[in-house]
Amino acid sequence: MRFGDFLGSLLGFGLTVSLCADAAGVGTRSFELDSLESFSGGALQGAAVGSDGVVRAGWTLGNVPLPVGGGATVMCAVALADGSVLVGTGPSSGGKVIRVASDQATLLADTKESAVSALAADGHGNVYAATTSNRVYRITRNGAALFATLQDVDSVLSLAVDPATGALFAGTGSGGKVMRITPDGAASVYFTSVDPFVVALAVGERGIVYAGTSGKGLLYRIVSPGRATVLYDFPGSDIRAVAVARNGVVYAVANEEPASGQETGAEASANKRTAGGRTAAGPVAAPRSKPGHGSLWRFDEQGRPERMMHHDEFHYASLALDDAGRPYVGTGAEGRVYTVDATHVVSLVADTTERQIGAMGLAGGSRFIVGSDPAVFHRIVSVGGPDSVWTSKPFDAGLRARFGHATWRAGGTVQVSARTGDTQTPDATWSPWSEPFTNGAPVPTPPGRFVQVRARLLDAVATLSDVVVPFVTENLRAIVTDITARERGHELKEGLVPSGGPPAKHDSAVHVSWKVDNPDGDELRYRVQFRRDGQTRWTDAQRPDDVLTKPELDWDTATLSEGKYRLRIEASDEMVNPLGNATRSDLVSAPVLVDNTPPVFQSLAMQGRRLKARVVDGLGPIVRIDVAIDGRTEFTPLSPIDGIFDTADESVDVDLTPLLVSAGSGPHIVAVRALDAAGNDVVRDVEAP
Repeated sequence: MRFGDFLGSLLGFGLTVSLCADAAGVGTRSFELDSLESFSGGALQGAAVGSDGVVRAGWTLGNVPLPVGGGATVMCAVALADGSVLVGTGPSSGGKVIRVASDQATLLADTKESAVSALAADGHGNVYAATTSNRVYRITRNGAALFATLQDVDSVLSLAVDPATGALFAGTGSGGKVMRITPDGAASVYFTSVDPFVVALAVGERGIVYAGTSGKGLLYRIVSPGRATVLYDFPGSDIRAVAVARNGVVYAVANEEPASGQETGAEASANKRTAGGRTAAGPVAAPRSKPGHGSLWRFDEQGRPERMMHHDEFHYASLALDDAGRPYVGTGAEGRVYTVDATHVVSLVADTTERQIGAMGLAGGSRFIVGSDPAVFHRIVSVGGPDSVWTSKPFDAGLRARFGHATWRAGGTVQVSARTGDTQTPDATWSPWSEPFTNGAPVPTPPGRFVQVRARLLDAVATLSDVVVPFVTENLRAIVTDITARERGHELKEGLVPSGGPPAKHDSAVHVSWKVDNPDGDELRYRVQFRRDGQTRWTDAQRPDDVLTKPELDWDTATLSEGKYRLRIEASDEMVNPLGNATRSDLVSAPVLVDNTPPVFQSLAMQGRRLKARVVDGLGPIVRIDVAIDGRTEFTPLSPIDGIFDTADESVDVDLTPLLVSAGSGPHIVAVRALDAAGNDVVRDVEAP
């Protein structure tokens, strides 16, 4: 069912089921389904899912395709007193009226027009069909008969009957007129809008006519011929449908096209102009082929506006009220039906395979929706029952898991089952659906990486919420894969260290870090030990009572003798797994140089203006020898006798005349500095002429 595709793409936007645990990704965890997003991604069959995170019993739909050649699109429908429904079809072999009775669809009338844009029935059994010409037809069992031809009108876009008088009102284009047609077919202009098209009509108490326009998006309240006020100037350009409840509350559907990169008009206008009403978004869908913004608005008895629901991904195509006055909206893309209650809880109650919902009837004895493109009539067979099923998406535990005692909240009669498997998409390798199990009982399925939950909502008041499925995965060993050691501030490097540039400041603390492959996400404890090359005993680099959980440590080497050492890092999941089930692994590093001793001058002398010196280090190599004159802070590097610093024993023999001359008349103090690879340095001075 396409509901799964729709809500699966919703999860791709970053909305995920809650995955809870008592420690960071470890031990017993649980899938918690308590929101629209977490209940999304599976399938709806006679079930509804709401923005309050509740699955409810929904509509079980019948399927009656319209006759071949009757038209692929549906623009309107009307229920008759005998329980039958008439459906008006649009362009592409349209302009016809189809009768649906006893789950059979037959061609009743052909207007020979391009489309039947609206249908209306009065209290005497008369049925009227508006067309995309200036003609209105009366529909009988014998076909379509011309009822009225409207002057100075291009098309008739909407119809509504005043139940008190039997008068027929027609919304027209492109002159934007509301015409009043008497039972004998005489027509007169009742009101003229500033907009070119009157696309929606409804008649309320005391004969008040509500007219929605396309162009500026205006909703008029017409109290008598020529007398009207604008009930609301909508942010969108099109008022698609209007309906009036018995208590005088008016609902209207408004659509607008999106403006790329900007706040939508619906958002901006609603934020500015909705007085006292909350604006709550409905379930959000992934972008599809049809752009547009659909909004449902409510106007109370005083005419105060409140936006009840909106979708930014598609427009709305139809509107209907049930016997209790609750509104339902059919979408212009994806073929869905939404409803919303007074607290702005939005529910998706039907998801068809058709592109859009062209018409609906939800009051009285005939309850139906009509899909369009292709045209299919869906009778609402029941609410709840054995065929009312919600199925979750497959939830991924990451690893093969055992599932524990599942809990949920339910109203009415609900049966919960589950199944498990090791493939992302359920297939023949999955376990069969379990028998229904009770709230708080263990999930009766074999271990598996994935789990799926199914609920049957057996009566009209059945609900399901707050589902919790605990699980524990198999314990896999974490592997230490790489160890890096560096002095704080710079990398430690083995071999030759280039000279030149400012010398690194030596620090006896070595920063050790490591990488770990932790497949099951357990929280890990690390232990760090060291051993000098040539020795066999490992020594702790941390206090025994230190609990190290980060993959890094500053290792203080100040009291160690110089030499090459190796580090051993152990990773253990002992903190989050029962005794006997914990795992551990370790890795030994490459040699790490520990050198906290500076070089030593074996000789240092000036022969005239020529400096001769020999420097020796315990480990080496010597990486730099430089000089500074008369206490200046700028050191000038010198070259060794063999031209390369590459051993622990280096000598220089350099004429310092250029430096001494530039320093002025002597004598001078020459400071000589030597550095080893670990950044240890020694400074001695000598007098020069």
